[in-house]
Amino acid sequence: MFKLAYLYGIFPVLVFVLLFLSKDLELPPGMEETGISRAFLKASLYIYRMLKGRIKSVSSEKIRVYLRTLEQRKDMENAEAEYFTRKISIVLIMAFAGNLLALFASLGAGSVSHFNEEGAVKRGSYHERDYETVLVATDTSGEELGEFGMNVAAKRYTYEEADALFEEALEEMERTVLGENENLDNVSMDLNLTEELEGYPFEIHWKVDNYEVMGQEGNLKEENIPEEGSPVMLTATFSYGEYDWQQVLYANVMPRVLSPGEKAVKELKELLSKADSESRTKEAIPLPESYEGREITWSEKKTDNSLLLLLLTLIGGVASYVLKDKELKKSLEERQKQMLGDYSQMISSIVLYMEAGMTMRNIFGKLSSSYLREKKNGGPDRFLYEEILMTNRELASGTSEASAYEHFGVRCGGQQYTRLSTLLTQNLKKGNRELLTLLREESKNAFQARMDRARKAGEEAGTKLLLPMIIMLVIVMIIIMIPAYLAF
Repeated sequence: MFKLAYLYGIFPVLVFVLLFLSKDLELPPGMEETGISRAFLKASLYIYRMLKGRIKSVSSEKIRVYLRTLEQRKDMENAEAEYFTRKISIVLIMAFAGNLLALFASLGAGSVSHFNEEGAVKRGSYHERDYETVLVATDTSGEELGEFGMNVAAKRYTYEEADALFEEALEEMERTVLGENENLDNVSMDLNLTEELEGYPFEIHWKVDNYEVMGQEGNLKEENIPEEGSPVMLTATFSYGEYDWQQVLYANVMPRVLSPGEKAVKELKELLSKADSESRTKEAIPLPESYEGREITWSEKKTDNSLLLLLLTLIGGVASYVLKDKELKKSLEERQKQMLGDYSQMISSIVLYMEAGMTMRNIFGKLSSSYLREKKNGGPDRFLYEEILMTNRELASGTSEASAYEHFGVRCGGQQYTRLSTLLTQNLKKGNRELLTLLREESKNAFQARMDRARKAGEEAGTKLLLPMIIMLVIVMIIIMIPAYLAF
Protein backbone atom coordinates (compact mmCIF):
# COMPACT_ATOMS: atom_id res chain seq x y z
CA MET A 1 0.00 0.00 0.00
CA PHE A 2 2.73 2.43 0.98
CA LYS A 3 4.80 1.20 -1.97
CA LEU A 4 1.98 2.42 -4.20
CA ALA A 5 2.05 5.74 -2.35
CA TYR A 6 5.75 6.12 -3.16
CA LEU A 7 5.00 5.26 -6.79
CA TYR A 8 2.25 7.87 -6.98
CA GLY A 9 4.66 10.45 -5.61
CA ILE A 10 7.09 10.05 -8.51
CA PHE A 11 4.93 11.79 -11.14
CA PRO A 12 4.23 14.93 -9.06
CA VAL A 13 7.99 15.21 -8.47
CA LEU A 14 8.58 15.02 -12.24
CA VAL A 15 5.92 17.68 -12.78
CA PHE A 16 7.63 20.00 -10.29
CA VAL A 17 10.92 19.42 -12.12
CA LEU A 18 9.20 20.34 -15.41
CA LEU A 19 7.71 23.45 -13.81
CA PHE A 20 11.18 24.49 -12.63
CA LEU A 21 12.85 23.83 -16.00
CA SER A 22 10.15 25.73 -17.90
CA LYS A 23 9.73 28.73 -15.59
CA ASP A 24 11.66 31.08 -17.88
CA LEU A 25 9.92 30.10 -21.13
CA GLU A 26 7.81 32.67 -22.95
CA LEU A 27 4.35 31.50 -24.01
CA PRO A 28 2.95 32.28 -27.48
CA PRO A 29 1.08 35.63 -27.64
CA GLY A 30 -2.37 34.01 -27.54
CA MET A 31 -1.85 32.46 -24.11
CA GLU A 32 -2.72 34.98 -21.41
CA GLU A 33 -3.49 32.64 -18.50
CA THR A 34 -2.11 33.48 -15.07
CA GLY A 35 -1.21 31.58 -11.93
CA ILE A 36 -0.92 27.80 -11.85
CA SER A 37 -2.52 27.46 -15.31
CA ARG A 38 0.28 29.52 -16.82
CA ALA A 39 2.89 27.38 -15.07
CA PHE A 40 1.37 24.19 -16.48
CA LEU A 41 1.19 25.74 -19.94
CA LYS A 42 4.91 26.54 -19.75
CA ALA A 43 5.65 22.96 -18.74
CA SER A 44 3.50 21.74 -21.65
CA LEU A 45 5.33 24.06 -24.05
CA TYR A 46 8.61 22.61 -22.77
CA ILE A 47 7.35 19.09 -23.53
CA TYR A 48 6.06 20.21 -26.95
CA ARG A 49 9.43 21.63 -27.94
CA MET A 50 11.15 18.42 -26.82
CA LEU A 51 8.72 16.27 -28.85
CA LYS A 52 8.08 18.74 -31.67
CA GLY A 53 9.47 16.56 -34.43
CA ARG A 54 7.62 13.46 -33.27
CA ILE A 55 4.33 15.31 -32.85
CA LYS A 56 4.58 16.62 -36.38
CA SER A 57 5.23 13.18 -37.79
CA VAL A 58 2.52 11.42 -35.81
CA SER A 59 -0.29 14.01 -35.80
CA SER A 60 -2.50 14.35 -38.84
CA GLU A 61 -1.84 17.02 -41.43
CA LYS A 62 -5.57 17.73 -41.27
CA ILE A 63 -5.05 19.39 -37.88
CA ARG A 64 -2.76 21.96 -39.48
CA VAL A 65 -5.23 22.52 -42.31
CA TYR A 66 -8.00 23.09 -39.76
CA LEU A 67 -5.83 25.54 -37.85
CA ARG A 68 -4.93 27.50 -40.98
CA THR A 69 -8.58 27.70 -41.98
CA LEU A 70 -9.94 28.68 -38.55
CA GLU A 71 -7.15 30.86 -37.19
CA GLN A 72 -6.27 32.84 -40.36
CA ARG A 73 -3.02 33.88 -38.72
CA LYS A 74 0.26 34.61 -40.40
CA ASP A 75 2.27 33.16 -37.50
CA MET A 76 1.01 29.59 -38.00
CA GLU A 77 4.02 28.28 -36.12
CA ASN A 78 2.80 30.02 -32.95
CA ALA A 79 -0.80 28.95 -33.61
CA GLU A 80 0.28 25.32 -33.91
CA ALA A 81 2.46 25.57 -30.78
CA GLU A 82 -0.46 27.10 -28.84
CA TYR A 83 -2.86 24.34 -29.94
CA PHE A 84 -0.59 21.42 -29.06
CA THR A 85 0.56 23.10 -25.84
CA ARG A 86 -3.02 23.40 -24.65
CA LYS A 87 -3.69 19.75 -25.55
CA ILE A 88 -0.63 18.57 -23.63
CA SER A 89 -1.52 20.78 -20.65
CA ILE A 90 -4.93 19.05 -20.33
CA VAL A 91 -3.25 15.64 -20.10
CA LEU A 92 -0.58 16.97 -17.74
CA ILE A 93 -3.08 18.60 -15.36
CA MET A 94 -5.37 15.55 -15.29
CA ALA A 95 -2.46 13.16 -14.75
CA PHE A 96 -1.06 15.39 -11.99
CA ALA A 97 -4.44 15.65 -10.27
CA GLY A 98 -5.00 11.91 -10.64
CA ASN A 99 -1.65 11.12 -9.06
CA LEU A 100 -2.33 13.43 -6.14
CA LEU A 101 -5.81 11.95 -5.59
CA ALA A 102 -4.40 8.44 -5.86
CA LEU A 103 -1.64 9.35 -3.40
CA PHE A 104 -4.12 10.73 -0.85
CA ALA A 105 -6.47 7.76 -1.37
CA SER A 106 -3.60 5.32 -0.83
CA LEU A 107 -2.41 7.10 2.31
CA GLY A 108 -5.98 7.40 3.59
CA ALA A 109 -6.64 3.70 3.06
CA GLY A 110 -3.79 2.87 5.40
CA SER A 111 -4.32 5.59 8.00
CA VAL A 112 -7.68 4.48 9.46
CA SER A 113 -7.53 1.60 11.94
CA HIS A 114 -10.18 0.12 14.21
CA PHE A 115 -7.62 -1.46 16.55
CA ASN A 116 -6.77 0.05 19.90
CA GLU A 117 -3.37 -0.01 21.55
CA GLU A 118 -3.97 -3.50 23.00
CA GLY A 119 -4.75 -4.98 19.58
CA ALA A 120 -8.51 -5.20 20.22
CA VAL A 121 -11.23 -4.00 17.85
CA LYS A 122 -12.84 -0.76 19.03
CA ARG A 123 -16.60 -0.46 19.31
CA GLY A 124 -18.60 2.62 18.46
CA SER A 125 -20.34 4.62 21.16
CA TYR A 126 -24.10 4.48 21.78
CA HIS A 127 -25.03 7.08 19.18
CA GLU A 128 -22.83 5.61 16.44
CA ARG A 129 -23.81 2.97 13.91
CA ASP A 130 -22.40 -0.52 13.59
CA TYR A 131 -19.60 -0.88 11.09
CA GLU A 132 -18.10 -3.66 9.01
CA THR A 133 -14.43 -4.57 8.97
CA VAL A 134 -12.35 -7.33 7.42
CA LEU A 135 -9.80 -9.08 9.64
CA VAL A 136 -6.86 -11.07 8.37
CA ALA A 137 -5.45 -13.90 10.51
CA THR A 138 -1.78 -14.87 10.13
CA ASP A 139 0.36 -17.18 12.27
CA THR A 140 3.91 -16.57 13.49
CA SER A 141 5.38 -17.90 10.22
CA GLY A 142 3.46 -15.29 8.24
CA GLU A 143 1.03 -17.80 6.74
CA GLU A 144 -2.41 -16.32 6.17
CA LEU A 145 -5.15 -18.41 7.77
CA GLY A 146 -8.04 -16.52 6.22
CA GLU A 147 -9.99 -13.29 5.96
CA PHE A 148 -13.00 -12.71 8.19
CA GLY A 149 -15.73 -10.15 7.76
CA MET A 150 -16.89 -8.83 11.11
CA ASN A 151 -19.78 -6.60 12.08
CA VAL A 152 -18.76 -4.50 15.09
CA ALA A 153 -21.87 -3.51 17.00
CA ALA A 154 -22.21 -0.29 18.97
CA LYS A 155 -23.43 -0.15 22.57
CA ARG A 156 -27.19 -0.81 22.90
CA TYR A 157 -30.26 -0.27 25.15
CA THR A 158 -32.42 -1.90 28.02
CA TYR A 159 -33.77 -5.44 28.27
CA GLU A 160 -37.39 -4.41 28.91
CA GLU A 161 -37.56 -2.27 25.76
CA ALA A 162 -35.85 -4.91 23.64
CA ASP A 163 -38.13 -7.70 24.99
CA ALA A 164 -41.26 -5.73 24.07
CA LEU A 165 -39.92 -5.23 20.55
CA PHE A 166 -39.17 -8.95 20.28
CA GLU A 167 -42.80 -9.86 21.08
CA GLU A 168 -43.93 -7.56 18.28
CA ALA A 169 -41.38 -9.02 15.87
CA LEU A 170 -42.55 -12.67 16.27
CA GLU A 171 -45.63 -12.35 14.05
CA GLU A 172 -43.79 -10.23 11.53
CA MET A 173 -41.06 -12.87 11.28
CA GLU A 174 -43.61 -15.66 10.68
CA ARG A 175 -44.95 -13.72 7.69
CA THR A 176 -41.55 -12.66 6.39
CA VAL A 177 -39.89 -16.08 6.53
CA LEU A 178 -42.53 -17.57 4.20
CA GLY A 179 -41.17 -15.79 1.17
CA GLU A 180 -43.44 -16.89 -1.70
CA ASN A 181 -44.86 -19.85 0.19
CA GLU A 182 -48.40 -19.84 1.59
CA ASN A 183 -47.48 -21.54 4.86
CA LEU A 184 -44.72 -23.56 6.51
CA ASP A 185 -46.65 -26.82 6.15
CA ASN A 186 -46.04 -26.91 2.41
CA VAL A 187 -42.72 -25.26 1.51
CA SER A 188 -41.88 -25.59 -2.16
CA MET A 189 -39.86 -22.41 -2.67
CA ASP A 190 -36.93 -20.81 -0.90
CA LEU A 191 -37.57 -19.39 2.52
CA ASN A 192 -36.57 -15.85 3.37
CA LEU A 193 -34.22 -16.29 6.34
CA THR A 194 -33.62 -12.60 6.69
CA GLU A 195 -30.97 -11.26 9.04
CA GLU A 196 -32.98 -8.15 9.92
CA LEU A 197 -36.58 -7.00 10.09
CA GLU A 198 -37.45 -3.55 8.87
CA GLY A 199 -38.46 -1.36 11.77
CA TYR A 200 -36.81 -3.61 14.38
CA PRO A 201 -33.27 -3.23 15.73
CA PHE A 202 -32.42 -6.94 16.05
CA GLU A 203 -29.56 -8.82 14.48
CA ILE A 204 -31.01 -12.18 13.50
CA HIS A 205 -28.92 -15.34 13.21
CA TRP A 206 -30.44 -18.53 11.89
CA LYS A 207 -29.67 -22.12 12.72
CA VAL A 208 -30.92 -24.84 10.38
CA ASP A 209 -30.86 -28.39 11.70
CA ASN A 210 -30.77 -30.09 8.29
CA TYR A 211 -28.37 -28.49 5.83
CA GLU A 212 -28.81 -31.40 3.44
CA VAL A 213 -32.07 -30.05 2.09
CA MET A 214 -31.79 -26.39 3.06
CA GLY A 215 -28.95 -23.92 3.10
CA GLN A 216 -28.16 -21.39 5.77
CA GLU A 217 -29.98 -18.66 3.84
CA GLY A 218 -33.12 -20.72 3.34
CA ASN A 219 -32.33 -21.87 -0.20
CA LEU A 220 -33.68 -25.34 -0.97
CA LYS A 221 -31.41 -28.09 -2.28
CA GLU A 222 -34.02 -29.73 -4.42
CA GLU A 223 -31.85 -32.65 -5.53
CA ASN A 224 -31.72 -33.89 -1.91
CA ILE A 225 -35.35 -33.47 -0.93
CA PRO A 226 -37.11 -36.89 -0.59
CA GLU A 227 -40.51 -37.42 -2.03
CA GLU A 228 -42.17 -37.72 1.37
CA GLY A 229 -40.55 -34.47 2.44
CA SER A 230 -38.10 -33.79 5.25
CA PRO A 231 -38.81 -31.69 8.34
CA VAL A 232 -36.44 -28.87 9.18
CA MET A 233 -36.22 -26.99 12.44
CA LEU A 234 -35.31 -23.34 12.03
CA THR A 235 -34.02 -21.49 15.06
CA ALA A 236 -33.86 -17.72 14.81
CA THR A 237 -31.72 -15.99 17.42
CA PHE A 238 -32.63 -12.34 17.88
CA SER A 239 -29.66 -10.44 19.26
CA TYR A 240 -29.72 -6.97 20.71
CA GLY A 241 -26.81 -5.85 22.75
CA GLU A 242 -26.01 -8.65 25.21
CA TYR A 243 -29.54 -10.05 25.08
CA ASP A 244 -30.71 -12.95 22.94
CA TRP A 245 -34.18 -14.34 22.19
CA GLN A 246 -35.09 -17.35 20.15
CA GLN A 247 -37.95 -18.21 17.83
CA VAL A 248 -38.37 -21.80 16.59
CA LEU A 249 -40.14 -22.52 13.32
CA TYR A 250 -40.40 -25.79 11.42
CA ALA A 251 -39.35 -26.68 7.89
CA ASN A 252 -34.33 -29.98 7.34
CA VAL A 253 -29.47 -30.98 7.56
CA MET A 254 -26.52 -33.35 7.54
CA PRO A 255 -23.35 -31.49 8.29
CA ARG A 256 -21.09 -30.99 5.31
CA VAL A 257 -17.60 -32.53 5.53
CA LEU A 258 -15.20 -29.65 5.79
CA SER A 259 -11.64 -29.50 4.53
CA PRO A 260 -8.92 -28.54 7.03
CA GLY A 261 -8.92 -25.00 5.67
CA GLU A 262 -12.71 -24.72 5.80
CA LYS A 263 -12.69 -26.20 9.29
CA ALA A 264 -10.18 -23.59 10.42
CA VAL A 265 -12.30 -20.81 8.92
CA LYS A 266 -15.47 -22.14 10.55
CA GLU A 267 -13.91 -22.56 13.98
CA LEU A 268 -12.22 -19.16 13.81
CA LYS A 269 -15.58 -17.63 12.91
CA GLU A 270 -17.06 -19.29 15.98
CA LEU A 271 -14.23 -17.97 18.12
CA LEU A 272 -14.83 -14.46 16.75
CA SER A 273 -18.55 -14.77 17.38
CA LYS A 274 -17.87 -15.96 20.92
CA ALA A 275 -15.45 -13.09 21.53
CA ASP A 276 -18.06 -10.70 20.18
CA SER A 277 -20.90 -12.01 22.33
CA GLU A 278 -18.75 -12.11 25.50
CA SER A 279 -17.62 -8.52 25.14
CA ARG A 280 -20.86 -6.72 24.37
CA THR A 281 -20.52 -4.45 27.37
CA LYS A 282 -16.83 -3.73 26.79
CA GLU A 283 -15.17 -1.01 24.76
CA ALA A 284 -13.35 -3.47 22.46
CA ILE A 285 -13.53 -7.06 21.24
CA PRO A 286 -10.51 -9.17 22.27
CA LEU A 287 -9.52 -11.40 19.35
CA PRO A 288 -8.40 -15.05 19.64
CA GLU A 289 -4.67 -15.19 20.20
CA SER A 290 -4.09 -18.80 19.14
CA TYR A 291 -5.64 -21.62 17.15
CA GLU A 292 -4.63 -25.30 17.46
CA GLY A 293 -1.36 -24.35 19.08
CA ARG A 294 -0.48 -21.68 16.55
CA GLU A 295 -0.22 -18.03 17.53
CA ILE A 296 -2.50 -15.79 15.45
CA THR A 297 -1.74 -12.25 14.36
CA TRP A 298 -4.73 -10.16 13.30
CA SER A 299 -4.81 -7.23 10.89
CA GLU A 300 -7.45 -5.36 8.93
CA LYS A 301 -7.89 -5.76 5.18
CA LYS A 302 -7.64 -2.33 3.58
CA THR A 303 -9.51 -1.27 0.48
CA ASP A 304 -7.23 0.81 -1.72
CA ASN A 305 -8.84 2.21 -4.89
CA SER A 306 -6.02 4.62 -5.61
CA LEU A 307 -4.72 2.69 -8.62
CA LEU A 308 -8.16 2.66 -10.25
CA LEU A 309 -8.48 6.38 -9.57
CA LEU A 310 -5.14 7.01 -11.26
CA LEU A 311 -6.08 4.91 -14.30
CA LEU A 312 -9.40 6.73 -14.70
CA THR A 313 -7.75 10.16 -14.65
CA LEU A 314 -5.05 9.06 -17.12
CA ILE A 315 -7.69 7.64 -19.47
CA GLY A 316 -9.63 10.88 -19.11
CA GLY A 317 -6.52 12.87 -20.01
CA VAL A 318 -5.83 10.79 -23.13
CA ALA A 319 -9.50 11.01 -24.15
CA SER A 320 -9.39 14.79 -23.75
CA TYR A 321 -6.27 14.93 -25.95
CA VAL A 322 -8.01 12.95 -28.70
CA LEU A 323 -11.33 14.79 -28.40
CA LYS A 324 -9.53 18.11 -28.79
CA ASP A 325 -8.92 17.24 -32.45
CA LYS A 326 -12.57 16.30 -32.93
CA GLU A 327 -13.57 19.60 -31.35
CA LEU A 328 -11.33 21.42 -33.83
CA LYS A 329 -12.90 19.49 -36.73
CA LYS A 330 -16.39 20.30 -35.46
CA SER A 331 -15.49 24.00 -35.31
CA LEU A 332 -14.37 23.83 -38.94
CA GLU A 333 -17.62 22.11 -39.96
CA GLU A 334 -19.65 24.79 -38.16
CA ARG A 335 -17.62 27.46 -39.98
CA GLN A 336 -18.30 25.85 -43.36
CA LYS A 337 -22.00 25.50 -42.55
CA GLN A 338 -22.25 29.16 -41.50
CA MET A 339 -20.41 30.40 -44.58
CA LEU A 340 -22.62 28.29 -46.84
CA GLY A 341 -25.69 29.79 -45.19
CA ASP A 342 -24.40 33.36 -45.67
CA TYR A 343 -23.46 32.89 -49.32
CA SER A 344 -26.81 33.70 -50.93
CA GLN A 345 -27.25 36.86 -48.82
CA MET A 346 -23.76 38.08 -49.74
CA ILE A 347 -24.33 37.48 -53.48
CA SER A 348 -27.63 39.36 -53.29
CA SER A 349 -25.87 42.28 -51.60
CA ILE A 350 -23.15 42.34 -54.28
CA VAL A 351 -25.74 42.34 -57.07
CA LEU A 352 -27.66 45.15 -55.35
CA TYR A 353 -24.55 47.33 -54.98
CA MET A 354 -23.41 46.65 -58.55
CA GLU A 355 -26.82 47.67 -59.88
CA ALA A 356 -26.33 50.91 -57.94
CA GLY A 357 -23.11 51.50 -59.91
CA MET A 358 -20.47 50.53 -57.33
CA THR A 359 -17.23 48.79 -58.31
CA MET A 360 -16.26 45.46 -56.80
CA ARG A 361 -13.48 47.08 -54.77
CA ASN A 362 -15.95 49.54 -53.26
CA ILE A 363 -18.47 46.76 -52.66
CA PHE A 364 -15.95 44.87 -50.51
CA GLY A 365 -15.26 48.08 -48.63
CA LYS A 366 -18.98 48.71 -48.11
CA LEU A 367 -19.60 45.15 -46.86
CA SER A 368 -16.60 45.45 -44.50
CA SER A 369 -17.72 48.77 -43.00
CA SER A 370 -21.29 47.49 -42.51
CA TYR A 371 -20.00 44.38 -40.77
CA LEU A 372 -17.70 46.39 -38.47
CA ARG A 373 -20.59 48.67 -37.56
CA GLU A 374 -22.81 45.70 -36.67
CA LYS A 375 -20.05 44.17 -34.55
CA LYS A 376 -19.59 47.47 -32.71
CA ASN A 377 -23.31 47.40 -31.88
CA GLY A 378 -23.04 43.92 -30.40
CA GLY A 379 -23.58 41.80 -33.51
CA PRO A 380 -22.12 38.27 -33.73
CA ASP A 381 -18.90 37.31 -35.51
CA ARG A 382 -19.47 35.92 -39.01
CA PHE A 383 -16.76 33.91 -40.71
CA LEU A 384 -17.67 35.05 -44.23
CA TYR A 385 -17.53 38.73 -43.37
CA GLU A 386 -14.24 38.25 -41.53
CA GLU A 387 -12.85 36.95 -44.84
CA ILE A 388 -14.38 39.91 -46.70
CA LEU A 389 -12.79 42.24 -44.13
CA MET A 390 -9.40 40.58 -44.69
CA THR A 391 -9.81 40.89 -48.48
CA ASN A 392 -10.64 44.60 -48.11
CA ARG A 393 -7.49 45.08 -46.02
CA GLU A 394 -5.43 43.34 -48.71
CA LEU A 395 -6.85 45.66 -51.34
CA ALA A 396 -6.11 48.65 -49.12
CA SER A 397 -2.51 47.51 -48.62
CA GLY A 398 -1.84 47.46 -52.38
CA THR A 399 -2.54 43.84 -53.31
CA SER A 400 -3.95 43.50 -56.81
CA GLU A 401 -7.65 42.78 -57.13
CA ALA A 402 -7.03 39.50 -58.94
CA SER A 403 -4.72 38.23 -56.17
CA ALA A 404 -7.04 39.44 -53.41
CA TYR A 405 -10.06 37.66 -54.97
CA GLU A 406 -8.06 34.48 -55.45
CA HIS A 407 -6.95 34.57 -51.81
CA PHE A 408 -10.58 35.14 -50.81
CA GLY A 409 -11.74 32.01 -52.67
CA VAL A 410 -8.94 29.86 -51.23
CA ARG A 411 -9.59 30.96 -47.65
CA CYS A 412 -13.35 30.46 -47.88
CA GLY A 413 -13.17 27.08 -49.60
CA GLY A 414 -16.17 25.33 -51.10
CA GLN A 415 -17.40 25.25 -54.69
CA GLN A 416 -19.55 28.37 -54.36
CA TYR A 417 -16.74 30.63 -53.20
CA THR A 418 -14.28 29.13 -55.68
CA ARG A 419 -16.76 29.86 -58.47
CA LEU A 420 -17.31 33.41 -57.21
CA SER A 421 -13.57 34.01 -57.02
CA THR A 422 -13.18 32.77 -60.58
CA LEU A 423 -15.97 35.06 -61.82
CA LEU A 424 -14.43 38.09 -60.15
CA THR A 425 -10.91 37.48 -61.46
CA GLN A 426 -11.95 36.55 -65.03
CA ASN A 427 -14.24 39.53 -65.48
CA LEU A 428 -11.94 42.26 -64.17
CA LYS A 429 -11.17 43.29 -67.77
CA LYS A 430 -14.63 42.67 -69.23
CA GLY A 431 -16.50 45.29 -67.23
CA ASN A 432 -19.32 45.13 -64.71
CA ARG A 433 -22.16 44.62 -67.20
CA GLU A 434 -21.24 41.01 -68.10
CA LEU A 435 -20.21 40.33 -64.51
CA LEU A 436 -23.54 41.64 -63.24
CA THR A 437 -25.40 39.23 -65.52
CA LEU A 438 -23.34 36.31 -64.26
CA LEU A 439 -23.79 37.33 -60.62
CA ARG A 440 -27.55 37.62 -61.07
CA GLU A 441 -27.60 34.02 -62.29
CA GLU A 442 -25.32 33.01 -59.40
CA SER A 443 -27.66 34.74 -56.93
CA LYS A 444 -30.62 32.85 -58.37
CA ASN A 445 -28.75 29.53 -58.09
CA ALA A 446 -27.57 30.33 -54.53
CA PHE A 447 -31.13 31.09 -53.43
CA GLN A 448 -32.35 27.81 -54.95
CA ALA A 449 -29.52 25.88 -53.24
CA ARG A 450 -30.47 27.49 -49.94
CA MET A 451 -34.08 26.38 -50.39
CA ASP A 452 -32.90 22.84 -51.16
CA ARG A 453 -30.77 22.77 -48.00
CA ALA A 454 -33.73 23.98 -45.91
CA ARG A 455 -35.95 21.29 -47.44
CA LYS A 456 -33.34 18.63 -46.75
CA ALA A 457 -32.92 19.82 -43.15
CA GLY A 458 -36.68 19.54 -42.67
CA GLU A 459 -36.67 15.98 -43.99
CA GLU A 460 -33.81 15.04 -41.68
CA ALA A 461 -35.64 16.55 -38.71
CA GLY A 462 -38.70 14.45 -39.58
CA THR A 463 -36.56 11.32 -39.70
CA LYS A 464 -35.03 12.08 -36.32
CA LEU A 465 -38.48 12.52 -34.82
CA LEU A 466 -39.59 9.12 -36.11
CA LEU A 467 -38.06 7.12 -33.23
CA PRO A 468 -39.56 9.30 -30.44
CA MET A 469 -42.94 9.07 -32.20
CA ILE A 470 -42.70 5.26 -32.30
CA ILE A 471 -41.79 5.17 -28.59
CA MET A 472 -44.75 7.41 -27.77
CA LEU A 473 -47.05 5.14 -29.82
CA VAL A 474 -45.82 2.08 -27.91
CA ILE A 475 -46.38 3.84 -24.57
CA VAL A 476 -49.90 4.84 -25.56
CA MET A 477 -50.65 1.25 -26.63
CA ILE A 478 -49.36 -0.07 -23.30
CA ILE A 479 -51.46 2.46 -21.37
CA ILE A 480 -54.57 1.33 -23.28
CA MET A 481 -53.92 -2.43 -23.32
CA ILE A 482 -52.82 -3.06 -19.71
CA PRO A 483 -56.08 -1.82 -18.09
CA ALA A 484 -58.06 -3.78 -20.70
CA TYR A 485 -56.03 -6.93 -19.97
CA LEU A 486 -56.42 -6.55 -16.19
CA ALA A 487 -60.17 -6.09 -16.54
CA PHE A 488 -60.64 -9.71 -17.71
